Amino acid sequence: MDQPQASVENTLISSSLLAPLFSQITDDKRLKILDMGMATPDTVSFFGQTKSRLQFCGLIDSQLDQYNDPEYSQAERVALFKSSLNMQADVQFDVILFWDIFCYLSAPAMVALLEVLVPHFHNRTRAHSIGQLNTRQKMVFSEYGINKIDALYHQPNDSQQPKLYAHTRHDFAKLLGYLRVDRSCLLSGNRVENLLLLNQEL
Repeated sequence: MDQPQASVENTLISSSLLAPLFSQITDDKRLKILDMGMATPDTVSFFGQTKSRLQFCGLIDSQLDQYNDPEYSQAERVALFKSSLNMQADVQFDVILFWDIFCYLSAPAMVALLEVLVPHFHNRTRAHSIGQLNTRQKMVFSEYGINKIDALYHQPNDSQQPKLYAHTRHDFAKLLGYLRVDRSCLLSGNRVENLLLLNQEL
């Protein structure tokens, strides 16, 4: 049996939440996008069809554990994230692609990251995240991108997987602060995707 596209198809995950995430895209609007991961050809190609400005942080790698160091005070953890992100003071993002970064952050680290990001939200900021569906089951350490409006790109990350932190749905909602889970959908591979919106005006 011929399977010429199997390897390509296996890198794609069907997504139900990208369309509502980008429903604010118009031909004449230049969106500012913050991607917590590495630049992938799929994501660059997807946004290359729009008037968008992309910023890739590259935070999701084997060094992510440094932000969870219990020896840090919360102020030190916030300062570390600020240094790593190195964002312009006046930039505000329309869309933030968190991917699965919250799975690898302790509660204090997650709060610190969001504290750094809040000044870069505006009242219509939207975000996307990927969580672990069942904490008793393995979740592959992956790189993510956007292939098309209903498909995520993913491939296994060859570097060492950081420690996973299991946040219950209740705890996750509390830790999000200014954000809230608007809706969630199941993904393959023991994952769930979340559409995040602001829960109050800034």
